[in-house]
Amino acid sequence: MLAPHPPGHVVHRGYSWPGLEKVSNSMGDEDDPDLATKLRQVSDLKPPHPHKESYEIGSDDYKDQPNVWLPEHVLPGFRNFMTSFYWHSWENAKMILQAMAIGIGLEDEDYFLRYHSGHENQLRLLHYPSVPAASLEEGSMTRMDAHSDWGSITMLFQDNCGGLQIGDPNKPGHFIDAKPLQDAIVLNIGDLLQRWSNDKLKSSLHRVTLPPRQDRFTGDEKLTQERYSIPYFVGPIGTSVIETIPKCIDHRHPPKYEPVTWDEYRLMRGSMQYVSPEAAAT
Repeated sequence: MLAPHPPGHVVHRGYSWPGLEKVSNSMGDEDDPDLATKLRQVSDLKPPHPHKESYEIGSDDYKDQPNVWLPEHVLPGFRNFMTSFYWHSWENAKMILQAMAIGIGLEDEDYFLRYHSGHENQLRLLHYPSVPAASLEEGSMTRMDAHSDWGSITMLFQDNCGGLQIGDPNKPGHFIDAKPLQDAIVLNIGDLLQRWSNDKLKSSLHRVTLPPRQDRFTGDEKLTQERYSIPYFVGPIGTSVIETIPKCIDHRHPPKYEPVTWDEYRLMRGSMQYVSPEAAAT
């Protein structure tokens, strides 16, 4: 393997093979010291049918998360192109963070922006291979289980395959299709904005399942279409303390979350989702 994801849950870079990551909708506030272990023991992958693989990229200047690049001769120009795309995406993310501050009534539009440098973000290239549609329909396999994203916001670029669904905030347990739109970005609120805003902004529960019925099958074996997407996860500086914004607190809405640094939170969430390569192979 030319650019493998490093062992463990601390560094998220390089190639993650099917089964390495176990997603979860837990925000880590449950009073269960064994929660991470329990979640890692639950697998949503039923061999021999893989459901997703990914390649993670970040800022080359973020020394806590060193990139694991493919050798240049394997894919010439890949590193330069993806680095440029990473920083172009950050320029758009900055405007979105400013819009979020204005949207919840803050006078300072740069309130969230000051916690972010752009170096702590993560760009993920995601591939969902074709799988037997029957396996998804009967529940013996998922493409990606329902989960929320760890950070501040996520900008998602997706192909026209379909299958992305967003949790209905008014009907727990129900999901709404996020149909692909040409040249559009899907924006997810992350856990940190939910904590900052005291639930005024809700972290987006989402999952990936079957494509729309008319596009569900290909070939005699009734395989689903392959799906490609690129999420751009935006996170703050690691030492940033995420605590409820005073404007989002009143006598009817006391603070719901204890202060936490981004480093503490991402390590906690990572411990729930990633296992060692040895454990993933068993």
